[in-house]
Amino acid sequence: MLQRFVSASAVASVVIALAAAGLWMLQVSDPESRYLVSTVWCMVPLAWGLWALLAPGGWLPQRLPLWGALLGLVAGLMALFVLDLPSQLLGEAVPVWLKGAGVLFATGLYYLLWFLVRGVYQALTASASTT
Repeated sequence: MLQRFVSASAVASVVIALAAAGLWMLQVSDPESRYLVSTVWCMVPLAWGLWALLAPGGWLPQRLPLWGALLGLVAGLMALFVLDLPSQLLGEAVPVWLKGAGVLFATGLYYLLWFLVRGVYQALTASASTT
């Protein structure tokens, strides 16, 4: 079970670091509006690790990307509709259809990112079984 948590948390940490660097380089918004994004992002590796722990045993490791897509759906709905992060970052209202497209994008992105989680998980379980 530790391999699940570690693999998801490690991938999430790298992804968050790259996204934060991208926002910093692009200077998308003022620092005050990035506070909420930074706060939420601090919790993402923990959320990914806990989500990996909740994955059904029969889904490991082949269906981890699908499990990640479910998390992407939840995260996209939370970020775009509940927290309304695009409006806070841009300082203006974002149309609902664009938020919906963002949820679909987040779901697809999480699906792809969880292929990395699956790869790290497989590497960790392979190294654990050889020792």
